[in-house]
Amino acid sequence: MRRSPRLNCSFHCCLLFTLALSFAVSTSGSMAQDKHPFQDPSLPIEKRITNLLSLMTLDEKIAVLGKSTAVPRLGVPNAGSTEGIHGLQQRGLPGVGHENSVPTTQFAQVVGMAQTWDVGLIQRAGKVEGVEARYIAQHEDRFGRPTPPLVVWAPNADLARDPRWGRGDESYGEDPFFDGTMVAAFVRGLQGDDPNHLQVASLLKHFLANSNEHGRYYSSSDFDERLFREYYSVPFRMAFEAGASSYMASLNAWNSVPMAMNPVLDSIVAKEWNADGIVSTDAEAISYAVSRHKYFPGTKEAIAASIKIGVNQFLDNYEGPMRDALKANLISESDIDHALRGKFRTVIRLGLLDPPSSAGGADSTTKPEPWNSPTDKEVALEVAREGIVLLKNAKGTLPLDRHSIKSIAVYGDHASK
Repeated sequence: MRRSPRLNCSFHCCLLFTLALSFAVSTSGSMAQDKHPFQDPSLPIEKRITNLLSLMTLDEKIAVLGKSTAVPRLGVPNAGSTEGIHGLQQRGLPGVGHENSVPTTQFAQVVGMAQTWDVGLIQRAGKVEGVEARYIAQHEDRFGRPTPPLVVWAPNADLARDPRWGRGDESYGEDPFFDGTMVAAFVRGLQGDDPNHLQVASLLKHFLANSNEHGRYYSSSDFDERLFREYYSVPFRMAFEAGASSYMASLNAWNSVPMAMNPVLDSIVAKEWNADGIVSTDAEAISYAVSRHKYFPGTKEAIAASIKIGVNQFLDNYEGPMRDALKANLISESDIDHALRGKFRTVIRLGLLDPPSSAGGADSTTKPEPWNSPTDKEVALEVAREGIVLLKNAKGTLPLDRHSIKSIAVYGDHASK
Protein backbone atom coordinates (compact mmCIF):
# COMPACT_ATOMS: atom_id res chain seq x y z
CA MET A 1 0.00 0.00 0.00
CA ARG A 2 1.45 3.31 -1.08
CA ARG A 3 1.30 6.39 1.17
CA SER A 4 -0.25 9.46 -0.25
CA PRO A 5 2.05 12.46 -0.81
CA ARG A 6 0.20 14.29 1.97
CA LEU A 7 0.77 11.43 4.44
CA ASN A 8 4.44 11.16 3.48
CA CYS A 9 4.93 14.86 4.10
CA SER A 10 3.18 14.65 7.46
CA PHE A 11 5.26 11.62 8.45
CA HIS A 12 8.53 13.27 7.49
CA CYS A 13 7.66 16.49 9.30
CA CYS A 14 6.80 14.56 12.45
CA LEU A 15 10.04 12.60 12.21
CA LEU A 16 12.10 15.73 11.74
CA PHE A 17 10.40 17.39 14.73
CA THR A 18 11.08 14.34 16.90
CA LEU A 19 14.73 14.27 15.90
CA ALA A 20 15.11 18.00 16.50
CA LEU A 21 13.49 17.72 19.89
CA SER A 22 15.74 14.80 20.84
CA PHE A 23 18.81 16.77 19.75
CA ALA A 24 17.71 19.80 21.74
CA VAL A 25 17.15 17.73 24.87
CA SER A 26 20.47 15.97 24.39
CA THR A 27 22.28 19.25 23.82
CA SER A 28 20.72 20.94 26.84
CA GLY A 29 21.63 17.95 29.00
CA SER A 30 25.16 18.08 27.72
CA MET A 31 25.39 21.82 28.38
CA ALA A 32 24.11 21.30 31.92
CA GLN A 33 27.00 18.92 32.51
CA ASP A 34 29.61 21.23 31.01
CA LYS A 35 32.05 22.78 33.44
CA HIS A 36 32.56 26.46 33.81
CA PRO A 37 36.14 27.59 33.24
CA PHE A 38 36.56 28.27 36.99
CA GLN A 39 36.12 24.52 37.56
CA ASP A 40 38.98 23.61 35.21
CA PRO A 41 42.13 22.77 37.23
CA SER A 42 44.31 23.14 34.14
CA LEU A 43 43.65 26.88 33.89
CA PRO A 44 45.72 29.47 35.80
CA ILE A 45 44.17 30.48 39.11
CA GLU A 46 43.63 34.10 38.10
CA LYS A 47 41.73 33.09 34.94
CA ARG A 48 39.52 30.78 36.99
CA ILE A 49 38.76 33.57 39.45
CA THR A 50 37.99 36.04 36.67
CA ASN A 51 35.47 33.61 35.20
CA LEU A 52 33.85 32.91 38.57
CA LEU A 53 33.45 36.60 39.37
CA SER A 54 31.93 37.22 35.95
CA LEU A 55 29.21 34.66 36.68
CA MET A 56 28.30 36.00 40.14
CA THR A 57 25.62 38.54 40.91
CA LEU A 58 26.34 41.56 43.09
CA ASP A 59 24.20 40.04 45.86
CA GLU A 60 26.29 36.84 45.76
CA LYS A 61 29.50 38.84 45.95
CA ILE A 62 28.29 40.76 48.99
CA ALA A 63 27.18 37.53 50.68
CA VAL A 64 30.64 35.99 50.21
CA LEU A 65 32.25 38.92 52.04
CA GLY A 66 31.13 37.32 55.31
CA LYS A 67 32.68 34.16 56.79
CA SER A 68 31.28 31.84 54.12
CA THR A 69 32.93 31.20 50.76
CA ALA A 70 29.86 29.47 49.33
CA VAL A 71 28.13 30.43 46.08
CA PRO A 72 25.42 27.71 46.02
CA ARG A 73 24.01 28.59 42.59
CA LEU A 74 27.41 27.96 41.00
CA GLY A 75 28.39 24.99 43.14
CA VAL A 76 31.11 26.82 45.06
CA PRO A 77 31.33 25.28 48.56
CA ASN A 78 32.02 26.87 51.92
CA ALA A 79 35.56 26.33 53.18
CA GLY A 80 34.35 27.05 56.72
CA SER A 81 36.53 28.07 59.64
CA THR A 82 37.74 26.99 63.05
CA GLU A 83 40.00 28.35 65.77
CA GLY A 84 43.25 26.42 65.97
CA ILE A 85 45.74 28.12 68.28
CA HIS A 86 46.68 24.89 70.06
CA GLY A 87 44.02 22.48 68.84
CA LEU A 88 40.88 22.69 66.73
CA GLN A 89 37.91 24.42 68.30
CA GLN A 90 34.78 23.46 66.44
CA ARG A 91 33.49 26.93 65.65
CA GLY A 92 29.84 27.18 64.71
CA LEU A 93 28.47 23.86 65.94
CA PRO A 94 24.78 24.16 66.86
CA GLY A 95 24.33 23.68 70.60
CA VAL A 96 26.88 22.34 73.04
CA GLY A 97 25.62 18.79 73.42
CA HIS A 98 27.87 15.74 73.28
CA GLU A 99 26.33 14.65 69.97
CA ASN A 100 27.95 17.61 68.20
CA SER A 101 31.37 17.55 69.83
CA VAL A 102 34.48 16.43 67.96
CA PRO A 103 37.19 15.46 70.46
CA THR A 104 40.20 16.58 68.44
CA THR A 105 43.77 16.62 69.78
CA GLN A 106 44.51 19.51 72.13
CA PHE A 107 48.06 20.62 72.83
CA ALA A 108 49.51 22.64 75.67
CA GLN A 109 48.82 26.38 75.56
CA VAL A 110 51.02 28.11 72.99
CA VAL A 111 53.33 29.55 75.64
CA GLY A 112 53.92 25.93 76.70
CA MET A 113 54.51 24.84 73.11
CA ALA A 114 57.13 27.59 72.85
CA GLN A 115 58.93 26.12 75.86
CA THR A 116 59.75 23.00 73.84
CA TRP A 117 62.24 25.06 71.78
CA ASP A 118 61.69 22.36 69.15
CA VAL A 119 60.84 23.66 65.67
CA GLY A 120 60.32 20.19 64.21
CA LEU A 121 57.95 19.21 67.00
CA ILE A 122 55.87 22.36 66.51
CA GLN A 123 55.60 21.56 62.79
CA ARG A 124 54.42 18.06 63.66
CA ALA A 125 51.79 19.54 65.98
CA GLY A 126 50.60 21.77 63.15
CA LYS A 127 50.37 18.73 60.88
CA VAL A 128 48.21 16.93 63.46
CA GLU A 129 45.77 19.84 63.41
CA GLY A 130 45.77 20.08 59.63
CA VAL A 131 45.10 16.38 59.11
CA GLU A 132 42.31 16.40 61.69
CA ALA A 133 40.64 19.44 60.12
CA ARG A 134 40.73 17.90 56.63
CA TYR A 135 39.41 14.61 58.01
CA ILE A 136 36.43 16.38 59.61
CA ALA A 137 35.76 18.20 56.35
CA GLN A 138 35.64 14.88 54.52
CA HIS A 139 33.14 13.48 57.05
CA GLU A 140 30.79 16.42 57.62
CA ASP A 141 27.64 14.29 57.83
CA ARG A 142 29.23 11.95 60.33
CA PHE A 143 30.27 14.69 62.74
CA GLY A 144 27.24 16.96 62.41
CA ARG A 145 29.32 19.87 61.21
CA PRO A 146 27.35 22.78 59.67
CA THR A 147 30.53 23.89 57.88
CA PRO A 148 33.94 22.30 57.28
CA PRO A 149 36.95 23.62 59.23
CA LEU A 150 39.32 24.19 56.33
CA VAL A 151 40.36 27.75 57.21
CA VAL A 152 42.16 27.43 60.53
CA TRP A 153 42.46 30.67 62.50
CA ALA A 154 46.02 30.07 63.65
CA PRO A 155 48.74 30.53 64.63
CA ASN A 156 48.83 33.67 66.73
CA ALA A 157 51.83 35.64 65.50
CA ASP A 158 51.43 38.45 68.04
CA LEU A 159 54.39 39.21 70.28
CA ALA A 160 53.82 38.98 74.03
CA ARG A 161 55.40 42.34 74.84
CA ASP A 162 53.48 42.91 78.09
CA PRO A 163 52.88 40.21 80.75
CA ARG A 164 49.58 41.90 81.64
CA TRP A 165 48.20 41.08 78.19
CA GLY A 166 45.26 38.73 78.64
CA ARG A 167 46.15 36.63 75.60
CA GLY A 168 49.81 36.07 76.41
CA ASP A 169 49.19 32.33 76.63
CA GLU A 170 48.43 32.35 72.87
CA SER A 171 51.84 33.75 71.91
CA TYR A 172 55.17 32.00 71.45
CA GLY A 173 56.93 34.84 73.25
CA GLU A 174 58.40 38.31 72.98
CA ASP A 175 61.41 37.64 70.74
CA PRO A 176 60.49 38.32 67.09
CA PHE A 177 62.88 35.82 65.50
CA PHE A 178 62.03 32.99 67.89
CA ASP A 179 58.32 33.75 67.64
CA GLY A 180 58.50 33.88 63.85
CA THR A 181 60.44 30.63 63.67
CA MET A 182 57.80 28.80 65.71
CA VAL A 183 54.90 30.43 63.85
CA ALA A 184 56.40 29.50 60.47
CA ALA A 185 56.87 25.89 61.59
CA PHE A 186 53.25 25.64 62.72
CA VAL A 187 52.07 27.12 59.38
CA ARG A 188 54.08 24.55 57.41
CA GLY A 189 52.59 21.73 59.45
CA LEU A 190 49.03 23.02 59.11
CA GLN A 191 49.11 23.61 55.38
CA GLY A 192 50.97 20.42 54.47
CA ASP A 193 53.48 19.75 51.75
CA ASP A 194 51.25 18.84 48.80
CA PRO A 195 52.63 20.84 45.85
CA ASN A 196 49.19 21.44 44.34
CA HIS A 197 46.77 21.95 47.23
CA LEU A 198 46.73 23.14 50.82
CA GLN A 199 45.75 20.66 53.51
CA VAL A 200 44.08 23.58 55.29
CA ALA A 201 44.55 27.34 54.99
CA SER A 202 46.34 29.06 57.88
CA LEU A 203 44.83 32.42 58.87
CA LEU A 204 47.29 34.33 61.07
CA LYS A 205 46.17 36.43 64.03
CA HIS A 206 46.20 39.45 64.76
CA PHE A 207 48.02 41.93 62.52
CA LEU A 208 49.45 44.12 64.17
CA ALA A 209 50.74 45.03 67.67
CA ASN A 210 47.65 43.74 69.43
CA SER A 211 49.41 42.76 72.63
CA ASN A 212 48.27 45.34 75.14
CA GLU A 213 45.26 44.60 77.29
CA HIS A 214 43.96 47.99 78.37
CA GLY A 215 41.63 49.25 75.65
CA ARG A 216 42.94 46.87 73.01
CA TYR A 217 39.70 47.21 71.05
CA TYR A 218 40.30 50.88 70.41
CA SER A 219 43.84 51.79 71.52
CA SER A 220 46.57 52.92 69.17
CA SER A 221 49.98 51.23 69.15
CA ASP A 222 52.35 54.01 68.18
CA PHE A 223 55.87 53.34 66.89
CA ASP A 224 58.05 54.09 63.88
CA GLU A 225 58.72 52.07 60.75
CA ARG A 226 61.95 50.63 62.14
CA LEU A 227 60.07 48.99 65.02
CA PHE A 228 57.45 47.87 62.52
CA ARG A 229 60.06 46.23 60.30
CA GLU A 230 62.44 44.87 62.94
CA TYR A 231 60.06 43.87 65.73
CA TYR A 232 56.28 43.80 65.54
CA SER A 233 55.82 42.52 61.99
CA VAL A 234 58.67 40.00 61.90
CA PRO A 235 56.68 36.87 62.90
CA PHE A 236 54.00 37.67 60.30
CA ARG A 237 56.54 38.20 57.55
CA MET A 238 58.26 34.93 58.42
CA ALA A 239 54.91 33.13 58.34
CA PHE A 240 54.11 34.54 54.90
CA GLU A 241 57.53 33.41 53.71
CA ALA A 242 56.64 29.93 55.02
CA GLY A 243 53.54 29.81 52.82
CA ALA A 244 50.74 31.50 54.77
CA SER A 245 48.68 33.92 52.69
CA SER A 246 45.71 34.76 54.96
CA TYR A 247 45.45 36.76 58.15
CA MET A 248 43.19 38.74 60.47
CA ALA A 249 43.65 42.47 61.03
CA SER A 250 43.63 43.46 64.70
CA LEU A 251 41.15 45.77 66.41
CA ASN A 252 43.71 48.32 67.56
CA ALA A 253 45.19 51.10 65.45
CA TRP A 254 48.77 51.64 64.38
CA ASN A 255 49.75 55.30 64.63
CA SER A 256 46.07 56.25 64.98
CA VAL A 257 44.86 54.41 61.83
CA PRO A 258 42.67 51.34 62.63
CA MET A 259 44.34 48.19 61.33
CA ALA A 260 41.28 46.90 59.45
CA MET A 261 41.59 49.86 57.09
CA ASN A 262 45.28 50.69 57.46
CA PRO A 263 46.96 51.16 54.03
CA VAL A 264 49.90 49.04 55.20
CA LEU A 265 47.73 45.96 54.54
CA ASP A 266 48.00 46.74 50.84
CA SER A 267 51.31 48.59 50.52
CA ILE A 268 53.46 46.13 52.51
CA VAL A 269 51.58 42.97 53.44
CA ALA A 270 50.12 42.39 49.96
CA LYS A 271 52.61 44.08 47.66
CA GLU A 272 55.87 43.33 49.49
CA TRP A 273 55.12 40.07 51.30
CA ASN A 274 52.72 38.65 48.71
CA ALA A 275 49.97 37.78 51.20
CA ASP A 276 47.12 37.29 48.72
CA GLY A 277 44.55 35.14 50.50
CA ILE A 278 41.78 35.88 52.98
CA VAL A 279 42.10 39.24 54.74
CA SER A 280 39.69 39.29 57.67
CA THR A 281 38.60 41.93 60.12
CA ASP A 282 38.34 41.02 63.77
CA ALA A 283 34.89 41.00 65.34
CA GLU A 284 33.11 44.39 65.11
CA ALA A 285 36.15 46.15 63.67
CA ILE A 286 34.00 48.23 61.32
CA SER A 287 31.73 49.54 64.04
CA TYR A 288 34.68 50.12 66.39
CA ALA A 289 36.42 52.24 63.73
CA VAL A 290 33.46 54.61 64.06
CA SER A 291 32.34 54.30 67.68
CA ARG A 292 35.67 53.66 69.46
CA HIS A 293 38.45 54.97 67.25
CA LYS A 294 36.21 57.73 65.86
CA TYR A 295 38.27 57.59 62.68
CA PHE A 296 35.31 57.62 60.27
CA PRO A 297 31.99 59.49 60.38
CA GLY A 298 30.00 56.34 59.57
CA THR A 299 30.21 52.62 58.84
CA LYS A 300 29.86 53.02 55.06
CA GLU A 301 33.06 55.08 55.00
CA ALA A 302 34.83 52.53 57.21
CA ILE A 303 33.78 49.56 55.10
CA ALA A 304 34.74 51.34 51.88
CA ALA A 305 38.24 51.98 53.23
CA SER A 306 38.59 48.28 54.13
CA ILE A 307 37.45 47.07 50.72
CA LYS A 308 39.86 49.48 49.00
CA ILE A 309 42.88 47.86 50.70
CA GLY A 310 41.76 44.28 50.05
CA VAL A 311 39.76 43.17 53.11
CA ASN A 312 37.46 40.37 51.96
CA GLN A 313 36.02 38.90 55.16
CA PHE A 314 33.98 40.96 57.61
CA LEU A 315 33.14 39.73 61.12
CA ASP A 316 30.57 42.47 61.54
CA ASN A 317 27.12 43.54 60.39
CA TYR A 318 28.55 44.60 57.08
CA GLU A 319 25.91 44.08 54.38
CA GLY A 320 23.90 47.26 55.01
CA PRO A 321 26.96 49.54 55.16
CA MET A 322 28.36 47.77 52.07
CA ARG A 323 25.25 48.61 50.05
CA ASP A 324 25.28 52.15 51.41
CA ALA A 325 28.90 52.54 50.30
CA LEU A 326 27.98 51.33 46.82
CA LYS A 327 25.04 53.73 46.57
CA ALA A 328 27.25 56.62 47.69
CA ASN A 329 29.86 55.67 45.05
CA LEU A 330 32.50 55.24 47.74
CA ILE A 331 33.30 51.86 46.19
CA SER A 332 32.38 50.06 42.98
CA GLU A 333 31.60 46.47 42.13
CA SER A 334 35.07 46.20 40.63
CA ASP A 335 36.54 47.11 44.04
CA ILE A 336 34.60 44.21 45.55
CA ASP A 337 35.81 41.92 42.74
CA HIS A 338 39.42 42.90 43.43
CA ALA A 339 39.05 42.17 47.15
CA LEU A 340 37.27 38.84 46.59
CA ARG A 341 40.09 37.45 44.46
CA GLY A 342 42.02 36.65 47.64
CA LYS A 343 39.15 34.68 49.11
CA PHE A 344 38.71 32.60 45.96
CA ARG A 345 42.45 32.01 45.65
CA THR A 346 42.18 30.31 49.03
CA VAL A 347 39.20 28.22 47.91
CA ILE A 348 41.08 27.05 44.81
CA ARG A 349 44.29 26.33 46.74
CA LEU A 350 42.25 24.13 49.06
CA GLY A 351 41.14 22.10 46.03
CA LEU A 352 37.46 22.87 46.60
CA LEU A 353 36.78 23.71 42.95
CA ASP A 354 38.68 20.72 41.58
CA PRO A 355 37.48 17.13 41.06
CA PRO A 356 37.65 15.21 44.37
CA SER A 357 40.21 12.84 42.91
CA SER A 358 42.68 15.67 42.35
CA ALA A 359 42.12 17.62 45.58
CA GLY A 360 44.68 17.30 48.33
CA GLY A 361 44.13 16.47 51.97
CA ALA A 362 43.99 13.65 54.47
CA ASP A 363 43.04 10.12 53.52
CA SER A 364 39.27 9.98 53.90
CA THR A 365 39.42 6.24 54.65
CA THR A 366 41.72 6.63 57.64
CA LYS A 367 40.65 4.52 60.62
CA PRO A 368 40.53 5.14 63.46
CA GLU A 369 39.87 8.88 63.51
CA PRO A 370 43.26 10.63 63.51
CA TRP A 371 42.81 12.02 67.04
CA ASN A 372 42.43 8.44 68.27
CA SER A 373 45.54 7.28 66.45
CA PRO A 374 48.82 6.55 68.23
CA THR A 375 50.56 9.18 66.07
CA ASP A 376 48.45 12.14 67.21
CA LYS A 377 48.48 11.02 70.84
CA GLU A 378 52.25 10.63 70.79
CA VAL A 379 52.76 14.12 69.38
CA ALA A 380 50.49 15.65 72.03
CA LEU A 381 52.33 13.79 74.79
CA GLU A 382 55.73 14.81 73.43
CA VAL A 383 54.69 18.48 73.27
CA ALA A 384 53.53 18.30 76.89
CA ARG A 385 56.72 16.62 78.08
CA GLU A 386 59.11 18.85 76.15
CA GLY A 387 57.30 21.97 77.35
CA ILE A 388 57.95 21.21 81.02
CA VAL A 389 60.55 23.53 82.52
CA LEU A 390 62.32 22.42 85.67
CA LEU A 391 63.89 25.03 87.94
CA LYS A 392 66.79 24.10 90.19
CA ASN A 393 66.49 25.44 93.73
CA ALA A 394 70.15 26.41 93.98
CA LYS A 395 71.41 27.00 97.52
CA GLY A 396 67.94 26.48 98.94
CA THR A 397 66.70 29.92 97.89
CA LEU A 398 63.07 28.75 98.10
CA PRO A 399 61.07 28.93 100.21
CA LEU A 400 62.04 32.46 101.20
CA ASP A 401 63.14 32.86 104.79
CA ARG A 402 61.47 36.03 106.05
CA HIS A 403 63.87 36.21 108.99
CA SER A 404 66.97 36.45 106.78
CA ILE A 405 65.55 38.73 104.08
CA LYS A 406 65.74 42.43 104.93
CA SER A 407 63.87 43.86 101.92
CA ILE A 408 62.00 42.85 98.75
CA ALA A 409 61.70 45.18 95.75
CA VAL A 410 58.38 45.16 93.83
CA TYR A 411 58.29 46.96 90.47
CA GLY A 412 55.55 47.80 87.97
CA ASP A 413 52.32 49.71 87.59
CA HIS A 414 50.62 47.77 90.36
CA ALA A 415 53.53 47.67 92.81
CA SER A 416 51.73 49.92 95.28
CA LYS A 417 48.48 47.92 95.27
